[in-house]
This record gives sequence, C-alpha cells and structure tokens, in this order.
Amino acid sequence: MADSVSRLFRIIEFMAESSDWVSLRTMARELHINTASAYRALNSLKELGYVRQDTHDSRYQLTLKIAGVSAHVLEKVQVRQSAHPFLQHLTSVTNETTHLAMLDGSEFVYIDKVDNTQAMRMRSRVGQRGQLHCTAAGKSMLAHLPEAELAPLLRRLKFQPLTPNTIADAKTYREQLAAVRRQGYAVDDEENEVGIRCIGAPIFDHAGRLSGAVSISGWTISMTRERLPQLAPELLETSRRISQELGFRGEYQKEPPESTSVRTRTALKARIR
Repeated sequence: MADSVSRLFRIIEFMAESSDWVSLRTMARELHINTASAYRALNSLKELGYVRQDTHDSRYQLTLKIAGVSAHVLEKVQVRQSAHPFLQHLTSVTNETTHLAMLDGSEFVYIDKVDNTQAMRMRSRVGQRGQLHCTAAGKSMLAHLPEAELAPLLRRLKFQPLTPNTIADAKTYREQLAAVRRQGYAVDDEENEVGIRCIGAPIFDHAGRLSGAVSISGWTISMTRERLPQLAPELLETSRRISQELGFRGEYQKEPPESTSVRTRTALKARIR
C-alpha cells in the first residue's frame, strides 16, 4: 500500500477514536508520522471535506461527511442481509435470476444476485453498475422518487439507445414512469440488452423512503411477455416482504392495473401509496 494512502487512513482512524479535537503535533507523535507529512494529509482531508480545523487553536476533528459514507455502507449491508433470503425464494419459485439494486447517483449498483439453475446464466455480477432509463430496476426506483429528486436526476440522464427498444427521450420515459407507479412494477422488454427481459419493483425502508429495487431477469425464451403477469405477484410479494423486513409499514393494496389483459387483471397487484 502506498505510504500516503496508509497515512490518510491511519489519521482518519486515529481521529475517529479520539473523543476531542486533536492537535497536529499530538497526532504526528502518536502515529509516528513526520509532522510535515501529517500536515499535508490533513490539508488533503480538509479539502475533501472530511476534516475541519478549529479557528482558535488549529486543532482538527472529523466532519460528519465520514458518518455519511459509513451510513451508505451500513445501509447496503443491512438491505442485502435482509433481502437475500427473499431473493433465494424468488429464484427458487421462478427459476430466473433475481437481483437487488440500489441507486447510486445517475446509475444503480447490483448489491446482490441469486442465479437460476438454467444452463444459460445472466452475465450480471454484484458490484456492476446499470443504467436507469432502460432497466426494470432503474425504472421501478425512479418511478417512486419524490419529484424534487426525480426532476434533476432526469436532466442528468443521457437516454443512450442501447437497443431498438430503448426509451430515448425524457417525455416518453416520464409517461412510462407514471405507468410503473400505477401498476407497481416496471418492465425491461429488451431495452438494455437484446434477448433479455426483466421485471422489477421498488423496496422501501422504515421511513417510507426508496431503499432499492428487486428484479427478475431472464432470457426471452423463458421470460416471455405472456409470463410477466404470472411473475408479477411473486415479485410484488417479495418486494413487500423485504420492505417490511426493513421496517416499512406502509399500506399495500390489491388493485387491478389499468388497461391490461384479463390475465394481468387477475394478478395480485401491490401498490404503495
């Protein structure tokens, strides 16, 4: 490990364990670091917003930005641990690959995946980033964002056409998000990759905030359009149970979606109000 990187993390750990502001000399002495090197490291942390300096005696203290980073990590760990058994069950009853995803800026990240038993597996992997405009996971999350968060996010999306089915403009995308909100789940009909079809639904935390999404993905030979209404009840039940595991106590209702086939109207619909 580079000395400079090691020094930064040693300083962060030292300050995190300190109950009060810390002077440069004390820190350098306790960590056996050259004073000039410690000063440069602290200045870098200040510029990044992780450290602040007292204006009276020049001592240092970590800012709450560190707590924010820690909270994101802990949230992902909690969501993954809570959701994994439900993903395993969903895969077992559908024999399709299931994913757990979380928003990360203008993209999302897969934080868990359970493969099916079919010979042809999904190429996705945990840690892989995905597009929001052409995936079931992305659409299901954005459909349930508050407008104050959704509007600036949509302005940042490039709507890159990845297949002939990809939605390539913001107006059409907004119309689809409205449909997702009505029916409770989103569909990726070969919009991200030719030959792959997916269905996704959001999950929520104890405060009713969007926490992520769960999705079912498969090759179009098994994930036919006719099969999607059959998979929707299992998906929605899984998203409901994961949300409850995270402390969500919102109201779920059985409600037939608008403008759908007879088979779809008989499927269980769980919409969060």
